[in-house]
Amino acid sequence: MNANFQTTGIILQKKPFGENDLLISFLSPELGLKKAIAPNGRLYKSTLRGRTELLMVNDFFLIKGRNLDRILQIEGQISYGQLNSNIGKLTISQYLAELVLHLAHEQPQKELYMLFLEHLRRIDSLTDNEQLFAYLAQAVFHLLAISGIAPEIYHCVHNQRQIQPNFEQPYWRVGFTFQGGGVTEYVKSSYSSHYYQINDHLNAVELALLQSLPKPSLLSDLREIIPFNCDDLVIQKSWMRIERILKNYLEFHLDCKMRSAEVIADILIGF
Repeated sequence: MNANFQTTGIILQKKPFGENDLLISFLSPELGLKKAIAPNGRLYKSTLRGRTELLMVNDFFLIKGRNLDRILQIEGQISYGQLNSNIGKLTISQYLAELVLHLAHEQPQKELYMLFLEHLRRIDSLTDNEQLFAYLAQAVFHLLAISGIAPEIYHCVHNQRQIQPNFEQPYWRVGFTFQGGGVTEYVKSSYSSHYYQINDHLNAVELALLQSLPKPSLLSDLREIIPFNCDDLVIQKSWMRIERILKNYLEFHLDCKMRSAEVIADILIGF
């Protein structure tokens, strides 16, 4: 690589570095996860200051450093204007940025990059705040799927039998195991060496919604998969449950703590 180089990327994180600098972490389709210094990026008059905000897509012009590359210039490309003006959208976008930071590697990751931008675009253009949990859940599932660690949601991880939501029995449940990697017909924890620990449970509505997430986009009419007697409040609470389960699942598999997720429920409940 030449001493000076250029790449496009979306900013995932920024931290103070030294007295006046910023440490910028961004995802590039060609280079993967990159960390670089923005010299004097914390100074009010810095030419880089206004272009180092989270979730901005930029062209970065850098110079190769011994340990960390240094940013010479930034030219803005894409800014998601509605994210900063809506606390709910901003919160879940920051959550997704934190997840991508855990999933990204220092190698080309064009698919992860494009998928992340697509979900940011969907959230940015969303007009119904009640759907924020649903959009967040699908974005998380898609990001886990493209990284190869999405849970199995169609077949029992113990016996590989297909599991379909049972709306006829009101107390019907399936288990969810983090260690086993998905849903199971077994609903009680077992300490036998043949079974994984059950970490949570899903009812029929929750499983039906979870099984709809791999589709390219959210279903416009949930009545295709959920009975008509299921009201909107039940669906909303089900999306919240799914988001929590996916959050706990990814924390288990990535061995991390999602700091952004800690405030999700408190902020989004009022939307």
